[in-house]
Amino acid sequence: MWRDDAYVLDMLLAARKVLEFTRGVDGVRFERDELVQNAVMRQIQIIGEAARMVSPDNAGAGGR
Repeated sequence: MWRDDAYVLDMLLAARKVLEFTRGVDGVRFERDELVQNAVMRQIQIIGEAARMVSPDNAGAGGR
């Protein structure tokens, strides 16, 4: 289903943003940098919202 493809793409793009936002950020900096924390939390929220919308037929399909 094309909508599922769009949701998976949204999840992939959000995960890439998390990697971008946290590149070079260690645990101490992450704990102290509220801006980075909020940026990461928002992307995780997007991943969760998109995952919830994937149809049950494709949820957990793992590329099969």
